[in-house]
Amino acid sequence: MKNMVIILCLIFSGCAVFANKTYFYVFGRIEEVPDTEFHTYITWKDIDQNKYSRKNIYFNSGGNLLQGFIYGENNKNGLVVISQGLGNTADHYLQIIMYFIDKGWKVFSYNNTGVSGSEGDSVRGLTQSLFDLDAALAYINDLSELNDLPIMLVGHSWGGFAACAVLNYQWKINAVVSFAGFNNGNEVINNQGAIKIGGFFYLFSKEINDIEKKLFGGASELTAVGGINNAGIPVMIVQSSDDDVILAESTSIYAHRSSIVNPLAEIIFLDGENAAGHEFVFCSKAQREYVKWAYDSWNIYKSKNKNGSKKQWEEENNFDVFKANELNLELMDRINNFFENAKKTR
Repeated sequence: MKNMVIILCLIFSGCAVFANKTYFYVFGRIEEVPDTEFHTYITWKDIDQNKYSRKNIYFNSGGNLLQGFIYGENNKNGLVVISQGLGNTADHYLQIIMYFIDKGWKVFSYNNTGVSGSEGDSVRGLTQSLFDLDAALAYINDLSELNDLPIMLVGHSWGGFAACAVLNYQWKINAVVSFAGFNNGNEVINNQGAIKIGGFFYLFSKEINDIEKKLFGGASELTAVGGINNAGIPVMIVQSSDDDVILAESTSIYAHRSSIVNPLAEIIFLDGENAAGHEFVFCSKAQREYVKWAYDSWNIYKSKNKNGSKKQWEEENNFDVFKANELNLELMDRINNFFENAKKTR
């Protein structure tokens, strides 16, 4: 019996060490994708910087200085705040930013803790997006050029959770759109852990959840649905049936739709031929086809040209980065109208 106790202690202490190393490996720093590495995103150098000028700003979140951007300084419609997905940077959403600028909105985007130009040794965890959005809203609230504007939140995935969960706090927000958002960080960790490594994950799932609790305290228990119900403002949830990251019937906000009692909540479920996956849930069908062609073409090119460059491939194939980021305009126009109507609600 004594030997069994010793063995169990070794197993669980080992699980704690493994959980800690795994957690901080998964949630390490995120940098901009080097221009020499193949990708299909719009970058700052690709756009008309005179038409879409931006002002660099910095604000504090938990002792780290975060990098942010204000676009469309002369626009009067209101302010759209964009919260990024995990693995992306603020610039991954330039096509959405340009869309809203063209519609007359100011736009505020930023890099979360541990991302690109923001400070932080890591992104810390799934609840960090909530902390960083809360800090961004505090900065906006103190800025005279922004704090009297109607405020709309747009979040994707990690940011989709934050845009809804931040409604558990008392910020003056007019409306929210969540693309592929999850309901709670621990739920996603447990789900993805079980999918990736099976039953072995449950040996150290408690230690993983304890890390989140230690880092984020009671905020780790907050849910997106709780925020939606708490605020009672217009909220649009956009979810695709074929999302393989935030699963439609388990970890997504959509999966918890029966618990949403806010009468102003609206759900857009993309299914069948309209299914759009996770990363490009706001993009057109033509965009997804174009990106698939681009990756297939690049792989063929590299198999034949070991020293070939991304720039050379782009020139030879007349690659159009804007086609590779084409938005679902029907969906985006619906969101714009949703925001225009929400300006009148508060």
